[in-house]
Amino acid sequence: ATMALAVATATAPTNIAVVKYWGKRDAKLNLPVNSSLSVTLHQDDLRTVTSVAASTAYEADRVWLNGEEQDVASNKRLQAVFREMRARAGDRVDPATGEVVIAKADWPQYRLHVVSE
Repeated sequence: ATMALAVATATAPTNIAVVKYWGKRDAKLNLPVNSSLSVTLHQDDLRTVTSVAASTAYEADRVWLNGEEQDVASNKRLQAVFREMRARAGDRVDPATGEVVIAKADWPQYRLHVVSE
């Protein structure tokens, strides 16, 4: 069976890099060129909330960042993210029944709408 609309929402805390990572001085030993320092804020103070809705009824992939729609058609990086999201998506299972509502093989038929604030 297919599902007309599937939605998932996640939150993530904000992380601020104070001293950034600049690469590896020794890749074999996995040692950085310099130390890095960052601060992660509590989600009560500042966070990102991202929701993804998937539907076969959507005509195109779309993205809104902080209320402003982004141009997916001319953004190769966003297009790559959408391709990767579909490639990584597995079966979506109804937790109440155990029924597969979207099979992994069906994800290429779905268009995604992403809203992040």
